[in-house]
Amino acid sequence: MSTQSELEEQDQETLENFRITPSGESILAQLGIEPTAIKTIKPPWKRNKYRAVVNWLMKYNPLSDVTNIEKIKGLVEAFYHLCEVEAWKEASEILFIQLLTFTQDELHNQLSIWGYHSQRAELYHKILDRLEPNSNSIIVNGLGNSCIALGNYAKALEYHNRSLALDREIGDRKGEGSALENIGAIYFQLGDYTKAIEYQQQHLTIAKEIGDRTGVGQALLNLGLTAHALGEYTQAIDNYEQSLVIARETGDSYLAGQALGNLGLAYYDLADYGNAIECHLQSLVIAQKREDLSAEGDCFGNLALAYDALGAYTKAMEYLEISLVVARETGERSGEASALVNLGYAYEALGKYDQAIKFHTQSLAIAQEIGDRLGEASALEGIGNIYKYQRKYQRAISYYKQSLTIAKEIGDKKGEATSLGNLGVVYNDLEKHQKAIKYHQQRLKIAREIGDRQGEGQALGNIGNTYDALSDLTRAIDYQQQSLAIAQEIGDRKGESEALGNLGNAYYALNNYAQSIEYHQQCLALAEEINDLWTQGAALGNLASVYADMGDYGTAIDYNQQCLSIAKETRDPEVEGIALCNLGACLLKLERYSEALESLQAAIKIFKKIGNHSAQVEALNRLKELHQKLGHQNLDDSKPTTNYE
Repeated sequence: MSTQSELEEQDQETLENFRITPSGESILAQLGIEPTAIKTIKPPWKRNKYRAVVNWLMKYNPLSDVTNIEKIKGLVEAFYHLCEVEAWKEASEILFIQLLTFTQDELHNQLSIWGYHSQRAELYHKILDRLEPNSNSIIVNGLGNSCIALGNYAKALEYHNRSLALDREIGDRKGEGSALENIGAIYFQLGDYTKAIEYQQQHLTIAKEIGDRTGVGQALLNLGLTAHALGEYTQAIDNYEQSLVIARETGDSYLAGQALGNLGLAYYDLADYGNAIECHLQSLVIAQKREDLSAEGDCFGNLALAYDALGAYTKAMEYLEISLVVARETGERSGEASALVNLGYAYEALGKYDQAIKFHTQSLAIAQEIGDRLGEASALEGIGNIYKYQRKYQRAISYYKQSLTIAKEIGDKKGEATSLGNLGVVYNDLEKHQKAIKYHQQRLKIAREIGDRQGEGQALGNIGNTYDALSDLTRAIDYQQQSLAIAQEIGDRKGESEALGNLGNAYYALNNYAQSIEYHQQCLALAEEINDLWTQGAALGNLASVYADMGDYGTAIDYNQQCLSIAKETRDPEVEGIALCNLGACLLKLERYSEALESLQAAIKIFKKIGNHSAQVEALNRLKELHQKLGHQNLDDSKPTTNYE
């Protein structure tokens, strides 16, 4: 049996293994505070403050299951007591203490990693303008980054401009470059890509002048991010690859991981999922070698996106679950919110809307808790999407407008454009076409202002769809051709396939079946090439409709069956129901009544479940026609009973 002293030693060993702060003795030695000399400090109130510093550093032992902020409470309390006696230098040294975490970050940086941006900013404010210029520049820079994380871009810009002035005043060229980089990052977040590039180029120039190879690599990476956001994928990939070369030359594994991750995202946007996965796997290996759990979580999330696009939903969900676990393990609240949003989108794609809303709502709560305005807008957008798919349009509009308000408040032009586009789609579904065009035109204007070519193409395509709904097919075709030209110009292959499909629909409405088939076949070929199952399903369904109208029911049945197969694979109940309904209509024309009955009843069941009233009515009309052919008149059991908005 262990003695009391042995148990105490075991408890102390467990505590030391759990501890993420250096020992109190080492911190006091670093601060130049000798506990035995405190009794000589006068006046008494000041002596009491120093005694509190010693006690918090020496005696505070958090439990193993407390929050991250509780784990470093001893350091934070010591910091505040030092501020009260105006020991500014010693207080600042507390902020710069290297923690015993897996990344061994300084306290103030670790607070950011954990997502405690408000608490971090509060600490900075206590010692702002209390230190010598070099240290004060770090504090001002940190305040700017905290404001970025909290979505307060106007204040962030104010701090980083001040940091820039300080660095120029003291002749710190590297700090000047860093400040320019941060200002560029703010303009990037705000969607002002022209200004972002201006500051990123200035950062690149300084980094080259002072021989800062890592700075050059980071500047190239940032320029790649802006090119990427503008839909200039070839330029983005070139910048990322240059950044990766420098990272490998300098042995900067962090930069290498970033470059590979962004390369993966660029390949994802080009629908080159194989290369995307390869880049993300390489980035994951680097993150694991560095024991950088935060970067690991990002890699798992990015891998999930690629596998989801390939239709490997089980694998995608596994990676998303891992990314959530990692975010919670590191305590990175913004990462947790991001993982939850992605899980929401994944369940949304599977038609599991209740679960999707649950994850988006959890993400929203975290974003609001930590003051992440961008994250809040993203979660609101996700919830709006679910209600749109459920045809609960007024709720969708409410959430989109909330997201739009936030985007305007923080100056996020790209987010504003996205919300406007979503509102346009909803009003088009509500057959309020002029209102839909108004929103899409607003989105188009913003996209052109910020140089977002991909967003411009999407807005043009949506305007074309609205004119299609208005039967103004000449305008519809003109807008779709403009959308197609942009997609081809920037290499947006998914956008290209969608534009081809929309053109096919417009020519179908004109009864120009040959032209319609040509566009839908091009759309199908491209969708197959990039393995876009959703667009493949849409193209097959559209081809089926064309052939059915031409009276070629055998070919139409073949295309509908292929569409149905993909809908089941992607677990898209709406497309599955439409394919079954159209299949039933074709079988009815060929007098294959038992097969037609089976398809139509299956379609009605799906439409009831997902609440698609108009599609259910159409299927019921087909069923009525079938019963009339068979001489049956009693259809009471087939009446729609859905609740819809």
